[in-house]
Amino acid sequence: MSYRVLLIDDNQMTLDSMRKTIPWEEMGAPLAGCAANGKDGCRMILDLRPDIIISDIHMPEMDGLAMLEKMRAELSGTRVIFITAYEKIEYASRAIRLSAFDFLLKPVDNRELEKAIQRAIQSLDDERDEEEKYEKMQTIIRRTRFLSALTAGSMENPSKVVSTFLDKVPKSYFFMVAESETGVMEPLQRMEFVDFPENVEIINAVANQNLVLLCGLQDDGETWQTTARAIANVLQQNLVNLTVAISGLYHDLGSFYTAYQECRITLLRHDIYGRRAMVEFAGEQTSKAEKRGRLVDLDQLCGKLAPRLAAIDAEELWNTILKKTNGNLRIIRIFLMLLCTKVMQNKIDSFQWTESADMIVYDITKLTTENEARDWLFRFQNEVRQGEQLPTRRSTLVRNVLDYVRSHVTEGLVLEDVAKEFFVSPNYLSSIIHKETGITYRQHVINAKIAVAKQMLDDTRMRVEEIAYAVGYENYVSFYNVFKKVERMSPTEYRFRNWKEGQEGVP
Repeated sequence: MSYRVLLIDDNQMTLDSMRKTIPWEEMGAPLAGCAANGKDGCRMILDLRPDIIISDIHMPEMDGLAMLEKMRAELSGTRVIFITAYEKIEYASRAIRLSAFDFLLKPVDNRELEKAIQRAIQSLDDERDEEEKYEKMQTIIRRTRFLSALTAGSMENPSKVVSTFLDKVPKSYFFMVAESETGVMEPLQRMEFVDFPENVEIINAVANQNLVLLCGLQDDGETWQTTARAIANVLQQNLVNLTVAISGLYHDLGSFYTAYQECRITLLRHDIYGRRAMVEFAGEQTSKAEKRGRLVDLDQLCGKLAPRLAAIDAEELWNTILKKTNGNLRIIRIFLMLLCTKVMQNKIDSFQWTESADMIVYDITKLTTENEARDWLFRFQNEVRQGEQLPTRRSTLVRNVLDYVRSHVTEGLVLEDVAKEFFVSPNYLSSIIHKETGITYRQHVINAKIAVAKQMLDDTRMRVEEIAYAVGYENYVSFYNVFKKVERMSPTEYRFRNWKEGQEGVP
């Protein structure tokens, strides 16, 4: 890292001596320019934007202290080193009040000046490191809030939630989900350096080992498909062997979750039909008339089975599927995808759709044998049954509080603070949540934080310690203990397990 230096002194011999005898380039502080007084210095500060200024104090037209006072607003991150032949206490006190970095007396010893410059460089390095850490952490927190919204399934105040991870609430938006052949997003570091179209604000995160992008527009999106294709092209240039699914264009933020699910289903259909197109817009997937007819037939049957799935005998259901599909694995996968979509539509409104069931859906595309499909069906059916055992009649208060918890995992979510947000007492809120859901408020908070943390662990751009902080834990040890208790493995073991499973699928 190098920093630009500006020299200001009315003594030409002093300027020439410093310019020629100090090893500016070697120190990582190249000399950007010289000025003879404070007035010229003001002009050069605006032109050169130096990182370090070395200036005399007593100069004609405008002295160094007056120059610093005038340009104070322009020099918030600049290190100013004053040199003077006058050992006056008022000079030093004014320099300190103006936040000068150092104060040296003439004649200046080169070794002392070089040490002062090195201290200034170290100070700038430290500040830049802190700024980079802060910016990185803010990016991680935005991703965490985005993932929270995705996993919540609904939002009480969509505009308010979206404004926590986008700079501007969009007038229109669309989702994109990108899947690699291996299912592992290893080269994601490249995402930090790619350039996307300027007319769109993008937040991205990894969910279910896929790259998910929310693309917000500040207009009605008349040319949104061109923008979407440009983004897909950038992704495919930087990340290898990607299939990209794109939702329709939406204007109502209340359709946030619907748009995301549309993208997921588009990607599932792409995988199941085995299409070769690498970019799929929702609604553009077509097939021959015979296939469409069979699809309608399967869709109708799944619509009849979905409401009573938990009550159907597992073996009987599997035999029905085999008979309807003639044992064709591709058609079996289509059937299962349609079935789980219908079940999702039936259960999500009554809050019987669980996070575990949601994760199982993505395993459809990994089925390679009839036995694997059968095992998947039994596992999925079991999750649906567990969901139906949960209390189904929840008050508006409990639904809103749990939505709030899932959408605010980056915060502490202290019971007293959340109760105040909903104008009820902590004891009443704790009691009604336990009564209606069967588990405590604290466990809901833990479940919400761990659900988002598990998604974040698939993203190799983030360290485990950063994830712990992002989901609201003050230190890694607390996060580690909670995660291991819930998942029966450490966060690092969970990340490695997912990576290993993805690698095993590589040919």
